[in-house]
Amino acid sequence: MKLHQQFDLNSGVLRFNDIPKAVNKVPVLVEKLVKKLIEKGYIVIESSARRMGVPQSITVIKDFTGPFASLFSAKMRDDFNNISRDLGIGKLFG
Repeated sequence: MKLHQQFDLNSGVLRFNDIPKAVNKVPVLVEKLVKKLIEKGYIVIESSARRMGVPQSITVIKDFTGPFASLFSAKMRDDFNNISRDLGIGKLFG
């Protein structure tokens, strides 16, 4: 079973009110987010539409098998949120 979660850009955050230390590093931090998700075994698709170098959305896909596949949807969301928070861009995608 392939599970996917889409995370859309919170455009208001790009005003840099919530992430002042990362103003110039946001695109680099998003790339680190994608790289870390790939290292965890996810397929990551970034939208081609971008705003200030940041994709409008990121879709995370994972192929799961077994009876507990539905529980992994929450794990995907948690992994994405934890990694983005650790990078200081936790509010950038919702």
